[in-house]
Amino acid sequence: MEHMSLDRKASSIFRISPVIMCYKSLMSFSFLFFVFNVLSGQTLQEYIQEAKQNNPELKAFQNAVDMSKEKVQEVSGLPNTQIGTGYFVSEPETRTGAQKAKFTAHQNIPWFGTIKARKEIASAESELYKNNLEIAQRKITLQVEKKYYKLYELKARQNVLTAQSKLLETYIEIALKEVENNRASAVDILKFNIAKNNLQNQNEILKGEILTAETAMNQLLHRDGFDPLFIPDNLFIPEEEPTMMLDDITYHPELITYDHMNDVIEKKEKANSKEALPSIGFGLDYVIVQERPNLSFSDNGKDIIMPTVSFSVPLFSKKHGSRSKQYELQKEEMFQKREASQNDLENLMEEAINKRITARINYNTQQKNIEQTKQAEKIILAGYQTAQLNFKEILDIQDMLLTFENKKIEAIAMYFMQTATLNYLR
Repeated sequence: MEHMSLDRKASSIFRISPVIMCYKSLMSFSFLFFVFNVLSGQTLQEYIQEAKQNNPELKAFQNAVDMSKEKVQEVSGLPNTQIGTGYFVSEPETRTGAQKAKFTAHQNIPWFGTIKARKEIASAESELYKNNLEIAQRKITLQVEKKYYKLYELKARQNVLTAQSKLLETYIEIALKEVENNRASAVDILKFNIAKNNLQNQNEILKGEILTAETAMNQLLHRDGFDPLFIPDNLFIPEEEPTMMLDDITYHPELITYDHMNDVIEKKEKANSKEALPSIGFGLDYVIVQERPNLSFSDNGKDIIMPTVSFSVPLFSKKHGSRSKQYELQKEEMFQKREASQNDLENLMEEAINKRITARINYNTQQKNIEQTKQAEKIILAGYQTAQLNFKEILDIQDMLLTFENKKIEAIAMYFMQTATLNYLR
């Protein structure tokens, strides 16, 4: 009897060994997959850099920045010099002779400090364009990170499905042997096959979702074709939660935009006050005089040279006063928009922080659930050495394990997506 018991234990251990071998092969596969990603895959930062280099929107923003710098040179010039000429059809006679033609040149000069004020406007607008470029770069970074972590979630779930499917194959082999020994029924085999079919169905759906996500990622990177993407499957939530204060958002580029816009308005207000002052004009008239014939006296036929000075005074113009009122209203508008934008960003930050904390809680919970589920699985397998294996319990355990693994993966993806949002808000 003791000899038969030992044979039965040995046989049971032999039947369980495929399960152990399956775990080992999956661990080896995961390790090799990780090494392959490290050696041949791009990092997240490299994907972000690639997206920034290829993104046409960012190139457009950069062009706008470059044009704004040229604008500073444009406004620093004086108004066009006026040059004119005229021919006297009816020649007026003077003592020194008849006037034949007239040449004029005139240059208006804005009031002192006006050109400087215009340059300050252009410089302030250039800073605004630079700030808009930074915002666009941050948004591209956020988009890449979210798509990257979404791909991680999908591929990690696919890896779990693959592992579960291989494990079910091992259990099917055990069940087939148990049917031969009259320790299991064909119904048990069918249940395992149904579970495996469900896993294959989920895997096929995931393949479509992964293809869609990879296509979107490649489009964001503005690649010509469909290039392979390398996403690690070893993301873990850090043990310590980083802190972030709401004061950190005060200097966010989206809020600084309104500060730059307010600065532009103030510069325009200053230039408007300068433009309300008179402008000065300097000119020169040159008249060609024909000599009077048969006369000899001093200055006969002497040309006329006449310097001129003029003032342009906006005595009856109301536009400068109207502009001043508009600028005051615009400054109030910028203040209100900044307050509203800051409230939105603070709400977004609080939401991201809360979701990240929730993701950490879910992650820890699923970790415990997975550990306890695996312990239950070990207990069931250990009992298999002395009794019949309960295939229904095995299926229930595998179903729970799959659920917990997926929830854990979702928690990890959610944590890093919210971290990406918080990085955008810094």
